[in-house]
Amino acid sequence: MVKTIVKMKIIFTITFLSIIWLFPERIHAQKPESAESVFVKTVETILGNSCLRKQNFGIKIHSLERNQTLYSVNSHRLFAPASNVKLLTTAMALKRLRPDYRFKTGLYATTPVGGETLRGDIFIKGFGDPNLVSEQMWLLVKELKNIPLRKVHGDIIADASFFDNNLRVKTWKKGGVEAYNAPLGALSFNFNTVTVHINPGEKPGDRPVVVVDPNIEFIRVDNRARTVSKSKRSRLIVNRIDRGGHNEITISGVVSVNHARETYYLNITRPAYYAASVFKEYLRQEGVEVTGKVRVGFVPEGAYEILSHSSMPLSLILRGLNKFSNNFVAEQILKTIGADIYGSPGTTLNGLRAMDEYMQSLKYKPEGFSILDGSGLSRQNRLSPDQIVSVIQDMYADLGVYPEFISALGVMGRDGNVLKRMNGHNSAERARVKTGTLNSVSALSGYFQSADGERFAFSILMNDLKCSNGQAKRLQDRIVREGLKFKRMNVTTDFN
Repeated sequence: MVKTIVKMKIIFTITFLSIIWLFPERIHAQKPESAESVFVKTVETILGNSCLRKQNFGIKIHSLERNQTLYSVNSHRLFAPASNVKLLTTAMALKRLRPDYRFKTGLYATTPVGGETLRGDIFIKGFGDPNLVSEQMWLLVKELKNIPLRKVHGDIIADASFFDNNLRVKTWKKGGVEAYNAPLGALSFNFNTVTVHINPGEKPGDRPVVVVDPNIEFIRVDNRARTVSKSKRSRLIVNRIDRGGHNEITISGVVSVNHARETYYLNITRPAYYAASVFKEYLRQEGVEVTGKVRVGFVPEGAYEILSHSSMPLSLILRGLNKFSNNFVAEQILKTIGADIYGSPGTTLNGLRAMDEYMQSLKYKPEGFSILDGSGLSRQNRLSPDQIVSVIQDMYADLGVYPEFISALGVMGRDGNVLKRMNGHNSAERARVKTGTLNSVSALSGYFQSADGERFAFSILMNDLKCSNGQAKRLQDRIVREGLKFKRMNVTTDFN
């Protein structure tokens, strides 16, 4: 019996080896295709979409743990990255200013407060805080009131000299009144925007009810719109006009009587004056009387600091920057970096100079990229997927800033402006990303973790789109989904 079994094993072995020798190509054909090869073919199928028929796109997907590229195409080529530039601004801010950096807003006077009264002007000086919003301004006012202070016999003087006087980036197109196009300034309030709420009137023929926030003299309303019957379609036109001494919100068109409340966000002009006007109004509402007017000037030599208000830490501000792609915050931070390195006043050019030096530290030559702002709004910016992945890798390698860097990114399908992307996908939260959108431009870069726990950095830059940005985003999401379910095959053979 034993001899028979041995003979059968020998016959089987000889037969198997003969088949391999006679038909090697058939044995090879039965070998399973590698996970890497399957992934590459799937991604290439996705990229064959007619949306990308001009072939003006680049991708790089790189394993952070193996330091090995899983997939790349045109990754060395330069493209318009749109708001993916914010990844560089964020990296520079964390490395230079550090995660716990806090922006300052100072209050100064030339005479002391006596008997709850300040007999002289009060100066409010901004140091670039991009997040001096309503809540923060209220805290500043309450801190001042609690000195205690009940009356100011003088003016409110706004000092924005920590930055230069350029309110816009020169390479931006001439902008309108949209919130994303807000002017810059060392002393700014609410991202230099105003909020306009519009409700229909009670009955057809009535003017709509308009609520402006903040409600200050500097912002005035010209309401020429009408409420119409519910059978008619709403069509409101909301604009902002600079009248020199004030900004005027004009409202025209019609709104249906049963139409839901509409909210508009418009930028303002004269940022420092705007912020100081809000400061004065909040003081009034807190019971602090100011006898003088609001004007723009400088804190004089010899003035003393009444108090200093600090912003939330930079690490938290960066979440608003990236999760909602706030252009204003990005440019304020870029100027602050310029001031921190090269001295006040902070300028966009000095911020860009620091950005260039950072890119050179990653071994990229100055002529090999073009960065002209901190937000990506300029269509003249040029970066490659290789360069963006290098930044993402550099942050991953630095534990002093990496946790804050990745926590500032959007969580796919969970928050920010990727809340509705890949929504419902069970593993979507394993992708942390930064979006980028301009006309005919769509970008997505960041990190993802594959099904077997491997971490990747990636950058997808798409230009000259022949479809909607929404369709381009869906293609990007398909690629990320393939990354999330990717799993390397570790096949072992047991001959025992």
